[in-house]
Amino acid sequence: MRTEAQVLSHMMDRTREWTRFHLSALKGQDPHHRFTCDGKEFNTVFWLVAHLATSENGLLLAGTGGPFEKFWWAKHFTLGAPGLPPAECPPYEEVWETFNAVHKKAVAHIATLDEAALNAPNPTKLTAIGTTVRDVITHAIRHEGGHIGHFGWLCKLHGIKLI
Repeated sequence: MRTEAQVLSHMMDRTREWTRFHLSALKGQDPHHRFTCDGKEFNTVFWLVAHLATSENGLLLAGTGGPFEKFWWAKHFTLGAPGLPPAECPPYEEVWETFNAVHKKAVAHIATLDEAALNAPNPTKLTAIGTTVRDVITHAIRHEGGHIGHFGWLCKLHGIKLI
């Protein structure tokens, strides 16, 4: 029988699988390519991957007492941050490796949490997502799911047909 924390970890991992499905379709595209629609700019693949690495690090590691790590570029890809000009960005491979390493640490850590840890107060400044660590975890799952929709639009804009 799985614990609640193991189920939450599994759901985050399954959500990441769907993110990777979309990213595999976008492989070979310029990760810095920016589309504009009605004068509004879409986030780039690069921004989204860096943002998901940053947010998973903040929500699922720092927000749950896990092994949070710092990377110099994170502050440029957090909530509301515009990113960096392509020439100032770290190499995409570095961001991709961080994206994968943070996820691996996060799902391993989340699976170890007990009921008391899940019921602990939300330590983030994001009070709208809920009052407990459990709420922080469920928000991370739905947050990534929302960005999967962005990857889907980017596939469509690149002319990539999915399912």
